Amino acid sequence: MKRNRYLSVLTSAVLSLTALTALPQTVAAGDYVPEKRRVSVHDPSIVRDEKTLTFYIFGSHIEAAKSDDLQNWNSFANGYAKTNNKLFGILSDNLKKAFAWAGEDLGDCENGFAVWAPDVIWNPDYRNGDGSKGAYLMYFCTSSDYRTSVIAYAAAQNIEGPYTFVDTLVYSGFTDTTVNWGNARKTVNRRYSNTNIQQLIDSGEVTFNTQWFSNHEFNNKLYPNAIDPTVYTDTNGRMYMCYGSWSGGIFTLELDKETGKCIRPKTGTTSDGRMVDSYFGTKISGGYGKSGEGPFIEYNEKTGFYYLFVTYGGLTSNGGYNMRVGRSREPLGPFKDAAGRDMVLNSDTDLNSIGLKLMTNYRFSSLPRAYMAGGHNSVYKDSIGEWYLVYHTRFDDGTEYHEVRTHKMLFNDAGWPVVLPYEFSGEFRFKTGFEPASLAGEYEFINHGTGTDGKITSAEKITLNRDGTISGAVSGTWKESADSSSVRLRIGNNVYSGFFFPQYDETGTGRTVMTFTAAGSSNQSVWGVSTAPWTGTEREVQKEYFGSGQLCYDKNAVTDTSGNVSIGDTDLLSNVPYTITNVNSGLVLESADTNNAKPGTGIQQWAKRGNKSGDANQDFRITDEGNGWCRLTSMQDESLCVAVRQDTAENGAELELQTYTGTDQQLWKLIRSGSYYGIVSKCSGGTAALDVYEWSTENGGAVKQWEFWGGDCQLWTITPTYAAVPARAYTARSVMNGGFLSREGSSVVISDSPAEWELRTDHNTGLYYLTDGGENAVTYNEDGSFSMMPFSDGSSGQLFWISCRKDGSYVFDLHRERSYDPPASISAGIYENAYIYIDDISEHFVLAPSKAPIPECIETTDTASETTDMKERLLRGDVDCDGSVKIADAVLLARYLAEDSNVTVTAQGKVNAELNGTDSLTTEDLSCLLQYLAGSREL
Repeated sequence: MKRNRYLSVLTSAVLSLTALTALPQTVAAGDYVPEKRRVSVHDPSIVRDEKTLTFYIFGSHIEAAKSDDLQNWNSFANGYAKTNNKLFGILSDNLKKAFAWAGEDLGDCENGFAVWAPDVIWNPDYRNGDGSKGAYLMYFCTSSDYRTSVIAYAAAQNIEGPYTFVDTLVYSGFTDTTVNWGNARKTVNRRYSNTNIQQLIDSGEVTFNTQWFSNHEFNNKLYPNAIDPTVYTDTNGRMYMCYGSWSGGIFTLELDKETGKCIRPKTGTTSDGRMVDSYFGTKISGGYGKSGEGPFIEYNEKTGFYYLFVTYGGLTSNGGYNMRVGRSREPLGPFKDAAGRDMVLNSDTDLNSIGLKLMTNYRFSSLPRAYMAGGHNSVYKDSIGEWYLVYHTRFDDGTEYHEVRTHKMLFNDAGWPVVLPYEFSGEFRFKTGFEPASLAGEYEFINHGTGTDGKITSAEKITLNRDGTISGAVSGTWKESADSSSVRLRIGNNVYSGFFFPQYDETGTGRTVMTFTAAGSSNQSVWGVSTAPWTGTEREVQKEYFGSGQLCYDKNAVTDTSGNVSIGDTDLLSNVPYTITNVNSGLVLESADTNNAKPGTGIQQWAKRGNKSGDANQDFRITDEGNGWCRLTSMQDESLCVAVRQDTAENGAELELQTYTGTDQQLWKLIRSGSYYGIVSKCSGGTAALDVYEWSTENGGAVKQWEFWGGDCQLWTITPTYAAVPARAYTARSVMNGGFLSREGSSVVISDSPAEWELRTDHNTGLYYLTDGGENAVTYNEDGSFSMMPFSDGSSGQLFWISCRKDGSYVFDLHRERSYDPPASISAGIYENAYIYIDDISEHFVLAPSKAPIPECIETTDTASETTDMKERLLRGDVDCDGSVKIADAVLLARYLAEDSNVTVTAQGKVNAELNGTDSLTTEDLSCLLQYLAGSREL
């Protein structure tokens, strides 16, 4: 049930906050700490100890540190201390089995050690030697050169150690002949039989593979250097280890949770053709000698993707070290980047073209030195869904000194991570965004590009103009969302999606500036930081959403079909009318004939004309049909639906309206990509999607079926029309628990049986009565309950606003003139009026048209004809009531407010002009209209 899911999530969030598992955050300048305690931990992997609520980072060279706030760190390890090592005790003895192959006095670490890139997890299922369960497991590697390494793991009961060596897991650099390698003090026979491979072959877990070798040496073009292990968990609780570096690429192996050891797959290929090796596992990224190391994978339940972070380039300050991201819906891939390209490389792949690049070497004017070679990151996701990127960085200071940095990370509308420009200093996220006028101004701008080099990118000056254009070093357009801080920038031919976010500018003064961060399908990320202090505030939450489209137009309106509240596994509500807008073009899906819907009408894109009754061809009711499939019915004629013309999976297949019969070519599945959706056909087996042909950005551009790969021309924003509600008969389904608003005798209840409700309009007020189609209407009682009582013309206890919510559902909000309050169990601070609620939960409903006759409106005065259905005919901003919103409406409103005796505004025009949420016309309404005409706000 939806209600149970909601309460479970809410309870979880409350408990998490009570346990202080989320970070304290602030943007108050007085709380700013100008000097942070820094640490130098290379390749930092972050974990939080839930026993002490302390953050830990573990890194190469047996370095580690801890923090309470992700800002101030204290080291607690003692590096390569041979005895009394804080993490490993007597170092050489404890890690003797790993050092026997690599990492001690061999090759690159001659006369020393090489213990690299550990990852620590708490594994509650691990079975200790004494039979008890639960341990901290550290997966780490020892290495002697670019191919001779081994991954091992150790266990401890205390996160700070000491850790006891358990076993080796994966070796690399082995040969198929005897090769003695070493020095006067130590020699290693690198033949594969001196690793764990022969034992695994003998047990039947691994199949010998001749491709491991090239001319008897280790084939490091195809297979990995066994370093940089990190552990991740899938949605089913299975545990995996991804690892690898340069050369043959990044691989992943499943882990046995009780033993911590690898579960070996069978040698073969994945369904998409990637290598699966019984020893090394499944290839997920890289290969053919191209750079790429430090993998880290984390799942985001909000987007439905696993994110693979890797770092390209050389780790020195001028080596071009830079972080990249790919994502997959499955824990073993395939991982693809923002351009839809595979993260696994071919021999001729241009490395720079693969992976969304998070940041390059960069310098803002507020920074005392450039940041360089930022990489080998990990990420942390807290209990309330906030994400943090943790990595090491070098500086433009002539040395190779490095420090840990933490940046806040968000996920844009396309579901890609975007990193805030400045390091995390306790800032919190603003939920509803900012007034666009306060965002305009001069910014320093950085495009991180796609290169892998040691060059420093210095910021350029741009201006975000109030009219929504960008000028200066780059030109284009920008637009903030109407109800959040998300921003969409178009610069040249590239579109970037991200967020505005006020941050401390790292000057040490506590100065707050507005910043933005965004990423695009070009695999490029862009940053902007304002050159002036920001003193603005978050804008007020928009509580009600109104449009002038229609909830239903005709008797063919679709009713509830599958019984599901939501569409498939999305958060979209079934049976709501939606506008479907292409991400690339910004144009909306429509049937090609604006005047006459009929079978065979083609499907195309066109600019949104503005929710009027004549624009029903641009609105579609999406109805869940079960098993994840849905239909897209045209609001022109709801007996018709969007379909593939032929029952085929072929690329380029035409789309059209067809009379709905439920065939596979008429059914679609919505595939989430952040807050965007791909729309794939059932007749293609879910492999092909609605695609704007040849990336057209023109009105009339054809929409066809094409193999789904997730590009912007195949992604859509699906937004409720926030439709007007005409007086007629409906069923009302609760979004909270899936039940229907119904009647039991004189009681108003939520039940499994839908009841028909006739909405009747009161002409004096434009409000509604909820009647049973007869003599009774929903009535608010003095004790806060609702019941069915005889209809009483003009009773304030029976008149309701119908308020549209952001998700396209509706709330019945009692219009009260009496002084009584909601019952004590309801917070009056939240419920300003009395909503229909059941069991102390405010209900919001999906209104689905029923087949009952449309009732007549209630006329209560002799002047009713002068104000007929003004609420239904609402077109916000249309002061002169000519069906469009333009500068003439602003002029008319300005003259009316100035009490110009030569102008008249009709009653309908006054309703249309009320834009600021009050019941009277003021200069604030005029300001809202002017901002809309300037393109800086929505109405």
